[in-house]
Amino acid sequence: MLSSKAFTAIITHGDLDGLASAAIVVAHLMHINPHLKYRVYFSQPFSLHLTLGRVDLQALQKLYILDIAVDVEHWITVSQVLSELSKRLEVVWVDHHPSTISKRADLEAIGVKVTAEQAPATATLLREIVNETEDPVFYEKLVRLAEISDAPAAPDDAELASAVEVLSGSLALEPQDEDFKRLLIGYWVKKRVLVPEEAVERFEAAEEKARRLYEEATNRVVYDSPLLRVIDLRETRVYGFAGRIASHQAKVEGKTVLLMFRIGSDSVVITGRAPEEVGVDLLGVFAKVAREWGGSGGGHPHAASIRLPAGLADKVLDRIIGELEASLSKRAL
Repeated sequence: MLSSKAFTAIITHGDLDGLASAAIVVAHLMHINPHLKYRVYFSQPFSLHLTLGRVDLQALQKLYILDIAVDVEHWITVSQVLSELSKRLEVVWVDHHPSTISKRADLEAIGVKVTAEQAPATATLLREIVNETEDPVFYEKLVRLAEISDAPAAPDDAELASAVEVLSGSLALEPQDEDFKRLLIGYWVKKRVLVPEEAVERFEAAEEKARRLYEEATNRVVYDSPLLRVIDLRETRVYGFAGRIASHQAKVEGKTVLLMFRIGSDSVVITGRAPEEVGVDLLGVFAKVAREWGGSGGGHPHAASIRLPAGLADKVLDRIIGELEASLSKRAL
């Protein structure tokens, strides 16, 4: 007999794809069991082992991991925890990132139920359960929302594109605000409101901040070539806007852009964005450098990041610049 404290845990990424995926899973589970007890946790790939440590494993009934790429640096720790959990409960991992796809067989070998395939978004892989919700039309809209938010190309749905812009901006304003992320999921699950008023208010504040950061980014270019631009924003509070700034610069300049920023006092993130038409594999370059220097990262060929100790940032940046210039120059011939 299950304990009255038993619950289902959902660990998801804090971006729109992760939030939409979590909402779809919750809606599906509550369609089956309206009295479901669940808790939602947010994580990055490099902190999944820490997030698992926050979950009450004794009361845990079922575990979902959504839109979280496998982080090679902490793979052993994570796999050990999941191996023990899968002996007594169902562990489900759904993700579309290459590192998770490459570890699919290893995850299955320790008892994890894995759906890991190349797809526009993690929510895409959950499309099959949309019909098993109270409102399939709304949750199909959430799938499309996630796909648009992760897509490098311009969307063909103006209404959803506008929703993505507002929701992404609202999340960027305070990226560590987990209460707001849970609020969004709650609106989608309980009220089926795509863009609540709270998100609009945050978006308006985020737009003002983004305008200031765009200007500052232009003045913080530390390397610029015909194929590559590097922006150093380590002295600016930019977390939550880094990807947006890099994407904006890549689009405007028509070339690959790297942006450096700090997380805390001892870590630096280098995030990269490349126009879709540029033949580059940022994920491959970052993974290669991470193996050589340490650190962790993930993403896709045209949008990836690497996190590393602050003291190594400049040396690692030089290595990445060298790798990318060689690769881009070769493809430009």
